[in-house]
Order: sequence, then structure tokens, then C-alpha cells
Amino acid sequence: MSRRNGTMRDETFDEQARRTTLPVFNAEVARRLGEITVNIAARRSLAVAVGLALPERPLYFCALDGSNAENVDWIRRKQNTVFHFERSSLEVGVMLERDGQRLVSLDLPEEHYATYGGGVPLRVADEGIVGAMCVSGLEHVADHELVVEALCWHLGIPHFNVILTQVAATSGRHASHSSERRATRA
Repeated sequence: MSRRNGTMRDETFDEQARRTTLPVFNAEVARRLGEITVNIAARRSLAVAVGLALPERPLYFCALDGSNAENVDWIRRKQNTVFHFERSSLEVGVMLERDGQRLVSLDLPEEHYATYGGGVPLRVADEGIVGAMCVSGLEHVADHELVVEALCWHLGIPHFNVILTQVAATSGRHASHSSERRATRA
């Protein structure tokens, strides 16, 4: 089992992806990952929704008390982003901001994609990206971090308090989408 490590660690998205690569991914692993995430969230009284999917179909979904229909839509949009870019939704947001681009400049409608944290690709060694795991309901970087924490628990590796180098470099510049400003959480 993973233990939350109080030490701060600087990490890139690629380093985080390598560290959380799964040995296998299937419906049973999706259920376990979903249950780990729900258990962590429930212990902390977090109002989140959790979804895991293959590119062609959903495998797991749970909406905890206090979450809402908007969280369901954020999960769908984050999953679309993960599968389109093969990167976390947080990383995509950071990359687009760094390059001065937006989803619309790539002909990707914001009602179908999201550049906010919480959508993380699920990688299997020697196979690449096989699925997506998404959380919605917290501040978007915390959504991303909850997914990573659940992956660490599942893999039995330490979960560090991570400073993602790319996020820290753009901190405060990542503009909110108008619906996220209304919702305040993705």
C-alpha cells in the first residue's frame, strides 16, 4: 500500500507518467482504481465524481454525495482530451498556455474538451495509453493529484506531495473557462 509522503518532490509530467505506469489494465483494475479513489475521497469528505474508461467505452463511474451533473460533463470532456492528446488534461492546458493557444485554435470545441486537471491517461508497460481516469469536483490541480494518489495506492508506491514543474511555471496564468469560473471546480 502507498503511504502519503510528506516530502515535496519536483516532477515533470513525463516522470509522473513513468512512475504510475500500470502492469495491466482491464475492467477489474478499473473497478479497483475507482474504489480506491472513492475511498480516499469519502474519508476526506470530498464531493467528487470519478470515471475510468477505455477509448471505446466507460468502465467505472461513481458520483459521491455533493457532486453534480456538471462534474459528469467535466469528466467526459477531460476523457476526450486525454484520448485526443494522449496526455493529461492538466498537461494539455499547460502546453496550450505556454504556446499561446486555446482549444478553439485547434478546432476542438470547449464543450467537448477541457484543459483543466483531473484527466490522466492510464499507461500499461509496452502498450502505451490504454485508458483514462478522471476526477471532477475539486480545484482542477487537486483533481489531477487525487488521480495520481489513487494510482500510487494501487501500485503500492509512495505518493509524494508533488510540484509539477510545468504547472509551477505557469501558476496564476492558466485562465479559467467561463463555465469553470461559475462552477469554481472541475
